[in-house]
Amino acid sequence: MHVLSTRTACASALAALFACAGGAQAQTASAVGLDDFSIHVVGEGLFGPTRINTLNSRFQVNGRNPSSAMRNFGLWTAFNLDGGALFDSPISTLDSVRIDLFGAVPITGQDVPSVIRDGNLQVYFTTDSRDVLAAANGFVWDINSPNGLGSQFSDLTLVGEVGLVRGTQDVSFDVDLTSIRETLVGRINAGEQVRFLFTSDTMDFASSWGVGVPGTSTVLAFDGPAPVVTFVVPAPGAAALLGCAGIAAMRRRR
Repeated sequence: MHVLSTRTACASALAALFACAGGAQAQTASAVGLDDFSIHVVGEGLFGPTRINTLNSRFQVNGRNPSSAMRNFGLWTAFNLDGGALFDSPISTLDSVRIDLFGAVPITGQDVPSVIRDGNLQVYFTTDSRDVLAAANGFVWDINSPNGLGSQFSDLTLVGEVGLVRGTQDVSFDVDLTSIRETLVGRINAGEQVRFLFTSDTMDFASSWGVGVPGTSTVLAFDGPAPVVTFVVPAPGAAALLGCAGIAAMRRRR
């Protein structure tokens, strides 16, 4: 039996390590706007609660200011993703989740920026999958809560917050997975809904974001790129790669 020298064995293992690493790629799944998930807007309206299944134009996130001189109708938005459609096979963990929002531009002549008034944009994760559009479920802008969500959902975890100024067109941020990683992975593997809620606790904050489908109204219509939610599963760890290299080296000794 031919025995490799220590130097040759190490070289073989190193070569195997790089070969394994070359095939170990992170998995990425991107959900893009209305093609991949529903966008529901809930809040105040002129004549009572408004609940909108967004099909074109824009979605809005507003704070609430009840003052007649500065009236701002509170609006929060839900992204409802199908966890089972993200990956072809079960995942063990998530490295990151990134959300990209793009400003909605008026196409009917008005000059309205995507962020109309400064304020905080907040993102929450919830496992509550009830239909927010169904009147029977009673989802509204909770006027007793600064961000309009209150205790309507069975659970809420703040996973992102960014301050925006008037004129901002696009915003990107990474979801804080610290408290939700295990739950989120479990819901993806079980094919359950993945829901993110967008709201603001700034009274005068007002914003419009694209959905990827132009509006059809002749009075006030918007257009803007679709939002994107990107999930990244890390490549196999170094330990797994070293194990792969070790096996390869052992095979070379036979």
